Amino acid sequence: MNVLDKLFAKALTLDVGGQQISFSTLAEVEFALSGRTDVPAKKIAEMVGLTLQELRKEAKAIKNVEQQFVEVLSKSIEEPGTIAEYLRGMDVHVFSQDHHWRDIMRSLNDKDKSYDDLRSIALVKYMQYLRSRQDIIKQTYKVKKRERQLVENRGGDPQAGDATVSGDNSEELAVPGLKDTIIFDSVILEQQNDKTSEFSRLPKGEAHNINVGSGQRVNLRFSKHSFQLANNGGKYTIIDDQSREYPLQEGKNIVGRDSVCNVVVDNIYRDVSRIHLIIEPLDAHQVRFTDLSSHGTFLPHRYLSSTLADNPG
Repeated sequence: MNVLDKLFAKALTLDVGGQQISFSTLAEVEFALSGRTDVPAKKIAEMVGLTLQELRKEAKAIKNVEQQFVEVLSKSIEEPGTIAEYLRGMDVHVFSQDHHWRDIMRSLNDKDKSYDDLRSIALVKYMQYLRSRQDIIKQTYKVKKRERQLVENRGGDPQAGDATVSGDNSEELAVPGLKDTIIFDSVILEQQNDKTSEFSRLPKGEAHNINVGSGQRVNLRFSKHSFQLANNGGKYTIIDDQSREYPLQEGKNIVGRDSVCNVVVDNIYRDVSRIHLIIEPLDAHQVRFTDLSSHGTFLPHRYLSSTLADNPG
């Protein structure tokens, strides 16, 4: 039986927008929350109306919140049973009111530890909602910046359509590309939208299993950087594009640039997140990936399509 199909001992309820919603399985929870990962039309209209400076500010704020959530998820994996404590320690106002997310998290904060699985799913789905917002911000920023450059090329006022650009950020915006890669990764965005690419992005926060035969290597992308996963007779290794090897331990391996990770990749891969993903060898032929990154973990299409069949929801 898939873990999502496991019946709760009793129905779990959440107060969402003044209504009591009951769930009998984790699959029901995931299905209900999956519909809340898109960005409402009203929010999209608001973002389209933002200036370049405001878009950058919004993107930075989302990245900061995402990092908090990544740390909560990674700590809860290292210390099972602690996710409720970590979430209660966060200001509930960091959650958007879109789709009643703030109500959902506030309701979960009032529940006991029997709701920990719901908390994990809710946090993952909220991170996917933030990713949807970030993608729209990236697209909007690219369009507005292109329009700005066209105005400059015609000899017009580059700030005519961006009247609120001022202060410290005006100098940044006047230099094309400065710090853009820190907030926006257009290469990754284009890779996601490139239908000819051999890679697909793993849904953030969701565990996906892939089969890797003994002696086989699987091409990976951590952000825009090329890596491989090698299976040497049931012993797994991550290999970077400089042929450096990072052996994986049994159990969960946190991979990233931060020293808290048990698999620390070289800092030259600056688009790899501090805590990028979790890789868990399950047996001699199967590995579980959970992406936690800002710029994504990418697998060849054939692996992702097979994981969708193995990981319903």
